[in-house]
Amino acid sequence: MTRRGILTGRGAWGGLLAAALVALVASSTPVSAQLNEEAVEYQEHLGAIVPGDIVLKDEQGQPVTTGDLFDKPTILMMVYYECPGICTPLLNEVADILGKSQLDPAKQPFQLVAVSFNPDDSFETARIKRANYLKLVGRPLPESAWRFMTADQASIDRIAGAVGFRYKKAGADFTHPGGLVILSPDRKITRYLLGTEFLPFDFQMGVYEASKGTVMPTTARLMKMCFSYDPEGRTYVFNIMRVTAFVMLTTLVFFGAFLYYTTRRKRRGEG
Repeated sequence: MTRRGILTGRGAWGGLLAAALVALVASSTPVSAQLNEEAVEYQEHLGAIVPGDIVLKDEQGQPVTTGDLFDKPTILMMVYYECPGICTPLLNEVADILGKSQLDPAKQPFQLVAVSFNPDDSFETARIKRANYLKLVGRPLPESAWRFMTADQASIDRIAGAVGFRYKKAGADFTHPGGLVILSPDRKITRYLLGTEFLPFDFQMGVYEASKGTVMPTTARLMKMCFSYDPEGRTYVFNIMRVTAFVMLTTLVFFGAFLYYTTRRKRRGEG
């Protein structure tokens, strides 16, 4: 084979590798979060700053900006208060872990903030939810340790977009992902914990990392590739077709690279 032929072969395999990388990158391109999205997921915005001028309403119906609210390490959960699906397991899990953990708001300042993405939820409902979940924790905590907020649609769109929360309307309810977004005192997104079950260690480390402003990558992209949300079962299910396609593409790329370098070594040996 001539040198030109070798270069042509190299260009072909290089093109294949480049195409595969482009396909993988394109699948993770950030998209803004809005109501009625086709996708249901957390799109990671690690290191991004949540705007400080988003207006929420507290449990008394009083406006408070995210700049004033997120003034300490914060574990944020996007939920809605009449959710028949994964919101209750998510909130129950947070209450259980908080009750068992050694995190103490008096010694290591942090807070939990639930924000309803249903504009019809009222601050009265938010106040009741806070009282119920503080009791469920099983140990005394100040009311300020766990906030339950509401907002209008414009503010919901802004905070959902900022943290990459993508959801859609499903009849009278919503189809949405479950997870926690951890913020530093300057509103920087430092970690995502996806799903409705968490390790106490990850929970505590998330607060510690946020207090230092340390951004930690998560397994979110792998989880989103391997699992998809089933709106009927209201749970995450293993997506065998997506995983199979990824494995086949990866195998093709590595086989192509192996074949190219093996052929190249053989040609050099013959020369």
